[in-house]
Amino acid sequence: MAVLILDGEGLQVFNTLSGKLEPFNPISSNHVRIFLCGPTVQNLIHAGHARTDIFYDMVARYLKHKGYEVTLIVNMTDIDESIVEAAHQTGVTPQAYADRYVKAFIEDAAKLGVHSITKFTRVSDYIPQIMSLISGLVAKGRAYLDGGDVYFDTTLAPHFGALSHQSPEEMSLRPTELAPSKRSLTDFKLWRSALIDDQAWESPWGVGVPGWHIQDVGVILTELGQQYDIHGGARELIYPHHEALLAQAEGITGVAPSAKYWMHTGLLTVDGKKMSKSEGNMVTVRDLVTKYGPSQLRMYFLSSHYRQDMDFDEYKLDRVDEEFWRLKDRAKLIRDKTSYRAEKGGPYVGLMPLYGALDMDFDTPSALRCVSQLVDEGARATTSTAADSYYGAVLTASRILGVDFFG
Repeated sequence: MAVLILDGEGLQVFNTLSGKLEPFNPISSNHVRIFLCGPTVQNLIHAGHARTDIFYDMVARYLKHKGYEVTLIVNMTDIDESIVEAAHQTGVTPQAYADRYVKAFIEDAAKLGVHSITKFTRVSDYIPQIMSLISGLVAKGRAYLDGGDVYFDTTLAPHFGALSHQSPEEMSLRPTELAPSKRSLTDFKLWRSALIDDQAWESPWGVGVPGWHIQDVGVILTELGQQYDIHGGARELIYPHHEALLAQAEGITGVAPSAKYWMHTGLLTVDGKKMSKSEGNMVTVRDLVTKYGPSQLRMYFLSSHYRQDMDFDEYKLDRVDEEFWRLKDRAKLIRDKTSYRAEKGGPYVGLMPLYGALDMDFDTPSALRCVSQLVDEGARATTSTAADSYYGAVLTASRILGVDFFG
């Protein structure tokens, strides 16, 4: 499949690993492979999850529009003490509890118009692969045993700190785990002896569970191979989770970096505090979808640049809702003037500003302004030929952003 370069020099993305904008050149000429860290399935997903999922869905949509085949894997953490604790409180098994919220997450993602995900994975399906990876790290001397626990030796990871741009001293101020038996403050557990029997597996090191940081690696190497194109997630995951993930993958495969581009969304906050269950300030996707449609929510979250923190403001969401319906009414004027329906879309000249915005590190606020201008210009079109062109351009933009102005 030929890849379409739509504007200028092509797509530029900000790579957390290098700390700068880079031309996007995937490992394969026509196939982009993306891994996205999904939620811990202990509750319904909230608006912060929605922001991240909507952004990466838009990325996948745009890459497909450019002509790439896209594989997008979203992993769900279903091994966690919080799941066991919540299951005990509700009187069900941890697996039944996790199953409930795996199903809810997939349903809620669909309600948001997140349709680009190739596969939802869950950690518990990859336990044999994870054990094999840990055994390999032990055999290579990259990990060490302490009773029923296995630690990753960060001092033997040559690039540890490169992703978060921290020195060993800086990382030691934020240790991944506190334990007197560790060789280094930044070492972390690959396998830990189970404290709770409801989630535990037999292993060469005794009964236990895989550490959080190795879980994604097992999924990635199984589903995407030794090197893939984009690793995505929220900024809060850069250290220690993604730093540890990168070090483990390189230690296992010898391929560096494991992901060519590392992309991170900013946090969603409420009055300056991160939205989370623990803060008691979360707004669920289900509540938002009940009040607003998926197009309005997508417009709202895409109205801020993905790398910037965003303070959730329902007043602004109401203003976005009003703007959506205004544009929808104007888009109907375009459709009513057309002589035919350009359903397939195309590289319309009017879309070049939108392509330029998205090619500059997915500048969705500028892209939305371009769409607004297209809709307003199209509504003033005086001929069916002009209306046809605007209709096709707006329809194409709608499909890329996932905002439906014609439905």
